[in-house]
Order: sequence, then structure tokens, then C-alpha cells
Amino acid sequence: MEEIPLQYLYKLNKSDIPRAAEVCARAFQNDPIMKEISNGKAGIDALYRIFEYILKTGMDIGQSYASSANLEGIALWEPNNVHKTFRQRIRHLSYLFQARNQLPLLTEMSRVDKISQSLRTKHAPAIYFHLALLAVNPEYQGHGIAGHLIRPMLDFMNQTGIPCYLETQSPENVSMYEHLGFKTLASQRISGTSQTIYGMLKNPDGKVS
Repeated sequence: MEEIPLQYLYKLNKSDIPRAAEVCARAFQNDPIMKEISNGKAGIDALYRIFEYILKTGMDIGQSYASSANLEGIALWEPNNVHKTFRQRIRHLSYLFQARNQLPLLTEMSRVDKISQSLRTKHAPAIYFHLALLAVNPEYQGHGIAGHLIRPMLDFMNQTGIPCYLETQSPENVSMYEHLGFKTLASQRISGTSQTIYGMLKNPDGKVS
């Protein structure tokens, strides 16, 4: 993947993954969808292993940034047109083996991800950057960290003409992303839960949906 020159952000490397996974685990511990699909059993340790797996695999094909070296918030961006190499697929299987004790929750998360993938297939453009993960340490939520992480990518998007796409399950987040210029393309209820996934797109400035 071409290097994304995002100023004012800290680019994560492999050595940052343990701390980043802890931030993600804390950020999603009280997430409504996570609570429902895990029947309230998604503890910090389980979430840590899952986000460690997500970050390891995601950083193989994309790039992850933090608000600073203190990792107050994490954003993982993936280009939709990059395909895994055979070596990466083998490596990702080894990552999955390391997280094998969390397979029931991983299976449920995979089910939700398939719904997200279906929305992207039907409604996203041919080429885009995908905000695959956004997590803010609870201690820093409400301090503008999410916007600080996203705006540099939007600036890069305006320079390159590539849209950004994301999903969220939070109506409050929908409002936040709308404030940043995203538009809701579609939504779908997650079966077996009370939650809904919203697919949202931000086109480069000057380009209409």
C-alpha cells in the first residue's frame, strides 16, 4: 500500500500492537453490539486477544495511526483494492490460531462483518479507503480525538480524489460522521440483536454522491 502522508498523527508499528489492542479493548468493552453478540461476556482479556488479531491482520494490508505516541485513539485504514498474498494468508491463519480461545466471539464478529461486507459490495464505490477500525480510550472520549484521527485522512482523500467509506452501529456516531461530511448510503439490522449497521461515504470535496 502506498504510504499515506498523514501529518500530526503517530503511525503505529508492530511493536505498538499490544498497547493499541489494549486501547481498543477498553474502548469496546461497553459497546452495545459487542455486549449483545457476546451475551455480556466480552471481558477485557477476550477483547484484547481479538483486537490484537484485528490489528495484526489489518496492518499487513493497511495502515494504522494513533492520535499521538500515547495512543489516546487508534484508526486503521485499509484500501479496498489490495488483495492478500499467499504468505499473508498463511500468516493470518497463524494469528487466528493465537486467538483460538476467543473463537465463539470471533465467529459472531465475523457474522456482523459479513453484513458490513454486503453493504460495501452493494453501495460502496469501486475504489475507496475503508475506516476498518476507530477506537478511543474511554479516558479521552469526548475530547475530539476521533475527529483528530479522521480529518488528516479526509485531507489526503481530497488530494488524491479517493472516497472514504466506513460502517458504524451507533446513531450518535452517525451524527459525528455527518458533521465530518459523510453521508449514509444504506443501513441493515443485525439479526439476533437490536442493533443496526450504517454504511457511510465521504466523497472528496467538490464531488457529489
